[in-house]
Amino acid sequence: MVMFRSAEGKPGYHQTESLDEAIGFVEHLRNQEQVPEARIFRMEEIPIEVKTYYKVEVSRSQAPAVAPAKASPAAPATTSASAASPPEKAAVPTEEPVVIEPMMPANGGGAGPRFGRFNRS
Repeated sequence: MVMFRSAEGKPGYHQTESLDEAIGFVEHLRNQEQVPEARIFRMEEIPIEVKTYYKVEVSRSQAPAVAPAKASPAAPATTSASAASPPEKAAVPTEEPVVIEPMMPANGGGAGPRFGRFNRS
């Protein structure tokens, strides 16, 4: 890729397939377009691997069905003073416990999570 700034000061870019084509384009810029400075960059494809990732979320639109709490036979009888107070609500878990495990690096390296993202220290 050839990067240059035109005579009007606008940045320009030109992609070529080979180094020889890039050199020819820079010569054209210098000789015909009066562009004083141009730079050539080599770009190479970096092989990547795309992996599927699923995220599961619990829908909050429907409340889970809860069975009514049964009184234990050993519980003392309620008095008239406690009968006037509102009944206590049983604690209902809203979601299952979540276990979070650290992910191993995709390249199989043994560095682990100590180095953070991209295995840089």
